[in-house]
Amino acid sequence: MKITRFFTLFLLALLSPSILWLSGCGGGGSTPPRSGGDGSWTVMVFLNGANDLDEFSDLNVNQMEESMLNPKVKVVVQWKRISSFAPPGSWTGTRRYLVKYDTNPNQINSQMVQDMGVGVDMGRPEALQEFVQWAKTNYPSDRYMLVIWNHGSGWRSRKADTVTRAVSFDDETGSSIKIWELPQAIRPTESEPKMDVLAFDASLMQMLETVYECRNVAKYIVGSEESPPGEGYPYHRFLIPLAQNSDMTNAELASIIVNNTVDHYRTNFPFYQNITQSAVDTTKLDAVASALDNVAGVLISRRNAHVDALMNARRNAQKYSTYDDYKDLWHAMELAKQNTADSVIGTAVNQLQAAIGEAVIAEAHDNRRVANSHGLSIYYPSAGDYLNRYASQLALGRSTRWSEWLSVAP
Repeated sequence: MKITRFFTLFLLALLSPSILWLSGCGGGGSTPPRSGGDGSWTVMVFLNGANDLDEFSDLNVNQMEESMLNPKVKVVVQWKRISSFAPPGSWTGTRRYLVKYDTNPNQINSQMVQDMGVGVDMGRPEALQEFVQWAKTNYPSDRYMLVIWNHGSGWRSRKADTVTRAVSFDDETGSSIKIWELPQAIRPTESEPKMDVLAFDASLMQMLETVYECRNVAKYIVGSEESPPGEGYPYHRFLIPLAQNSDMTNAELASIIVNNTVDHYRTNFPFYQNITQSAVDTTKLDAVASALDNVAGVLISRRNAHVDALMNARRNAQKYSTYDDYKDLWHAMELAKQNTADSVIGTAVNQLQAAIGEAVIAEAHDNRRVANSHGLSIYYPSAGDYLNRYASQLALGRSTRWSEWLSVAP
């Protein structure tokens, strides 16, 4: 996830303090206004602050507090802090909170329902599974949303010398939840219903590899192709609309997260030039994988006729963060089609782009550094840089010939 404190604080210092708290300027109220809505939601936030993002955790929880306008919408948080990053005088350890309505942006007034003490490792998939099951048992609802709050690295590692596809890095223990561990943690058995919405408040997680791995555990997946700012999601920007209309559909909520997040940063923090968000319908991902498999086969067969054109398409495709091999899938394939002017490649690419268009139900981005974003990135190195573990450890690598193409890609 997220650009961390030094760059953020430098930029914020240039702006008027008035924009830092966009809502909830009053004191801490104890009785929320009532809003309509026929449905019920439990929003679970797995907030792993055991790292340099801790300073933004209070901001996000305060945003959640000001959004508690409807008793049918509950937000529960598992929140970890460690002494090396927690504010002076703050608590440390791991706690579970039921978020309560409050408009004081400088104080957390939610109800602590469980003090789990020290020693909880929020980089373990078992910790995530236990939290999800606890939340469902104690706060049952018609529908559920899970937010994973932390650093993310897509399918690669935060460190160049390791190969870890992970999220929820716990710097106290050195552990993290691997991408292939998420399905079992979120939906341990097929008898468990799918999560209605899964959102990654973390960097680089809206990769086809990640969403395809999680396609059977959530109906909709929301996240960023890029590295969001440390402030992460503006929770009030989608939880307040949910409180006002708690019978909205899963797709509507996913789309509101996408559009309101990008609008929030565009309007209030214009210096961030790399904001991206998208939402995917997981029922459409098998069609995307099938079309990708076809594209890979075509590219393999036409490679020798278009070495330079395909190499330039890969190099010039929209990339993300410091990972030159994380490319926007739609844009990379569009450049391959244009550069080669090969009708066979063009037909396969058109089919893939159509499948992506069906799967991505909402997409928004800043029109500067990430102007060529279309909602799903993919691992796209040259053959010389290709990591062959990709083929065996990822469902997408096992299900398509994309890994075979990467092994020969110019």
